Amino acid sequence: MYRFEHISYLWWLLSIIGFALLFLLYFTQRNKKLRRLFSEKNLILSLPAYSHLKTLTKFVLMAIALGGLIMVMANPLAGKRVDRQVSSKGSDVQFVVDISNSMMAEDIEPSRLEKSKQIMLQLIDKLGSDRIGIVLFAGDAFIQLPMTIDHSAAVMFIRNIETDLIDPQGTDIEKALELSLESIDSSKSTHPAVVLFSDGENFEGNPKKIISIYKDRNIPIHTIALGIENGAPIPIYSQGIKTGYKKVKGDVVVSKPDLDFLKDIAKQSGGVFVDYEDLAYAPQIIADALANMEKEETGSIMFSDYRSLYLWILLPVFLLLIIEFFLIEKRMKWQNQLRNFVERRKI
Repeated sequence: MYRFEHISYLWWLLSIIGFALLFLLYFTQRNKKLRRLFSEKNLILSLPAYSHLKTLTKFVLMAIALGGLIMVMANPLAGKRVDRQVSSKGSDVQFVVDISNSMMAEDIEPSRLEKSKQIMLQLIDKLGSDRIGIVLFAGDAFIQLPMTIDHSAAVMFIRNIETDLIDPQGTDIEKALELSLESIDSSKSTHPAVVLFSDGENFEGNPKKIISIYKDRNIPIHTIALGIENGAPIPIYSQGIKTGYKKVKGDVVVSKPDLDFLKDIAKQSGGVFVDYEDLAYAPQIIADALANMEKEETGSIMFSDYRSLYLWILLPVFLLLIIEFFLIEKRMKWQNQLRNFVERRKI
């Protein structure tokens, strides 16, 4: 069975027809002009090495090479198609990420939020077939990515996390955990887990009730505390340049993480707690905790085996281009000798 991976590229083959028409127009006009200026005998005397066929041959070689390159871009595939359905088992891992302004504090390098993103990306590298979902929160919360087994999509969304994705600002962990539970329920997961990234400054809501629901349903909330005990000011950026720090009534605001609050969330829900001292090991700590969970079938993927044939086209294309490059429009010495021999035989 044969097919092209990018079959739409084959439409470019039509451009060769346009080039061919332009060349034929040029070729015929040039030959007409030569016939007006020279008789056949004078043309041979004036341009003894001139060859109509060499010019035509060079164009044909270029046209074939161009067509071959277009087919290479379309990536021809061949071979017996074998569909394999591979089942995968894993858990549902819900990342709940604080994107309030306090996460811009730089007591954790490069910042609390950037460190959270680094940990998530490292953790994804350690996950197997676990599905991943992302909930972002500040004064409000929203599902950035529903549960998916597509880890590359999760990586793309994580890289694009910024504090300006939610307005209003604030920190409502209760609403974030409620929305996270809705996302888990919609994915029909039986063995989910939540990984909460925050500095723990909870200014809105009371998460005790929702945490008790997580506990009753045996859904652990693993908490990763961002920030050191002494805290740090919240920088203000304008077009990527730091212009100062957040102030209230003229005083610089210092954001201090609530480590006890985050530790309590993990303890009550049966999760693990990671503070600033263990951030370097956070991906492995969370990965180990997830590995000890029960797994379920998260989905199946269909694979089709094809063998790419582009090299079988690319190598002849290069050969044609080399021949075209060294092919001159004038007749070679042996061709003139052959022509003279044929003419003498006619006499």
